[in-house]
Amino acid sequence: MKLKVGILFNLPGKPARGESIDYLAEAEILDQVDAVQRSLEKLGLDYQLFPLKDDVEDLVTALKQYRPDVVVNLCEGFRGNSHLEMHVPAMLEILGMPYTGADPLALGLCQDKGLAKDVLRAHNVPTPKYQIMKEFGHLMSNLKFPLFVKPLKEDASIGVSKRSFVRDVGELKAQVDYVNKVYGQPALVEEYIDGRELNVSVLGDDDPLVLPISEIIFDFQDGPKIVDYASKWLKESEEYARTKPMCPADLDDEVRRLVEEVALKAYRALRCRDYARVDIRLESRTEIPFVLEVNPNPDVSPEAGFNRSLRAANITFEEFIMRILNFALKRGGKQGF
Repeated sequence: MKLKVGILFNLPGKPARGESIDYLAEAEILDQVDAVQRSLEKLGLDYQLFPLKDDVEDLVTALKQYRPDVVVNLCEGFRGNSHLEMHVPAMLEILGMPYTGADPLALGLCQDKGLAKDVLRAHNVPTPKYQIMKEFGHLMSNLKFPLFVKPLKEDASIGVSKRSFVRDVGELKAQVDYVNKVYGQPALVEEYIDGRELNVSVLGDDDPLVLPISEIIFDFQDGPKIVDYASKWLKESEEYARTKPMCPADLDDEVRRLVEEVALKAYRALRCRDYARVDIRLESRTEIPFVLEVNPNPDVSPEAGFNRSLRAANITFEEFIMRILNFALKRGGKQGF
């Protein structure tokens, strides 16, 4: 009998907070669904789509009726709220259905960037010095300008713009106030690391593999070199045109090994599994790799960085899907293929 696969995803909707343009980051989920769907067809597997709408009971009923052997979990939130992402795999665990990607604990840890950085520091993983501001207040003495400000619990560069790079107290207050008001959450304030931006994709469960490292090339001289919302999602913008990925990155062997080592330490420290992307800044002066964020269940659409690293490793998307399905089946005590 053929393996039955469920593709679980959240339908794009109006974000629960933030700017209306943040919808673009939500909409990319459909590209991921399409890519997974086509790969399952090529693999000759039976599958069914499970869009998560406004009613969880309808979803649970549909899952129980189909009884998938394994679920590809692409959910990034619920009702436009990314903070509810961690509860979706918890529901699958209660239903006893094996699923791909991170478990609820890893998703919750990584979404709270301050908590994630606490864990990284406890494991001696370099990460920029930081402070969390529920409202603008006294800046800790160990933080030096320039600083970088972003929402504590968002991803996909949501809430990040050129204004996130702040050079003095006035700019800091304005951006902290913006995050507090528009995104309804604390602001993460961290030291800006001047250096190369690296995306390190990791694939695996018990014995994870670091895929070829990708670098973001900033084709401009003025202004901070950051991956803001425009450079990531607004394809007609100058920021998008001047922010280009290169994979594999041009790194000497010693630096590459150090970056891979730090990425794996971060992956394991935050309990990631199956696949994740670790965003790193390679400090210009010291070449120390500072972990900015760890992204479990990252975007796997055709144009995304994770897929770029798969191609550089000569791993087809179908092979990637087979691997993560087998990881999930093994965890569920089921036979793979």
